[in-house]
Amino acid sequence: MRDVRDCMSGKSSETSGVRYRRYSFRFKETITTILARDDGAYRNAVRGMLYARGEIEKFIANDPLFLTTLEPYECDEEVVGRMCHASKIAGVGPMAAVAATIAWFGVEFADADFIVIDNGGDIVARIDEPITVGIYCGRRKSIGFEIGECEIKSICTSSGKIGHSISFGFADAATIISENPSIADALATALGNMIGEDFKKRDIERVLEEFWRNYRKYIECAIVIKDDVFAFVGDLPEIKRVEINPDIITRG
Repeated sequence: MRDVRDCMSGKSSETSGVRYRRYSFRFKETITTILARDDGAYRNAVRGMLYARGEIEKFIANDPLFLTTLEPYECDEEVVGRMCHASKIAGVGPMAAVAATIAWFGVEFADADFIVIDNGGDIVARIDEPITVGIYCGRRKSIGFEIGECEIKSICTSSGKIGHSISFGFADAATIISENPSIADALATALGNMIGEDFKKRDIERVLEEFWRNYRKYIECAIVIKDDVFAFVGDLPEIKRVEINPDIITRG
C-alpha cells in the first residue's frame, strides 16, 4: 500500500451556490468523486477508502476465489465481512458490493457532517443538507431526486448497458436506495440481473413486486429504468428531471 500522500492526486474546485467543494480521487480501479466542505474531510475519506482497498487486496491475496466467484461467500473480517454479508442476502458474489463498501469506509473515516462519495456510480453519503442525485442512463436529461439529511444513505446502480461492472441483465439502470451501502450495491446487481432483454413494463413491474417482497427489510426503494420504462417500488423520493453534465460523471 502506497503512502496516502502519493495517492491523493485529486484537485478541488469551488462549486457555485453551494457550501461544499468537489474533489476527484483515483487509485487503481477506485475512481471517485468526493463532495466535502474542506480538505481535511477529503483527506480522511481517501484514507478510509485506501484502508478498505488494502484489506480487500490482502484478503484476495490469501483467497483468490473471493475475487472471481459469482456466488455468495463466507467471511467475517471487518471490511470483506460487509461484502460477504451482502452477497449472502443478494445471492451474488461478494465483489458485487466492493465499490459501495470502499465508499462507505471513506464516509466513516471522513467523520464529517457533510461527505458524499461517488465510487464509479455507487454513492454513499452522510449529509446535513439536501442534495440532488441523478440517475444517468446515457441521456443528458435524466431522472433525479432529492436526498435529505441523513446519517448514512446509499444510492447504488447497476447497468447492463453502461460501465464496466458485470451485469447479466439489460436494464439501463437498476438502482437501490438503502441505509446499508454494501447491501445496496449487491442488490442493485441482483436486480439488474433480473431484467430481461425483451422485458416490457408489466414484466419489470412483476420483477419489482417480487423483489420488494424478498428484500423490503433491507432497502427503502428499488428503481428500474429500461428504454422508455421507469418503474419503482418502495419509498421513492420526489422525482424531477435533471440536466446531467457528462463531464462530472465519475468514470474510468
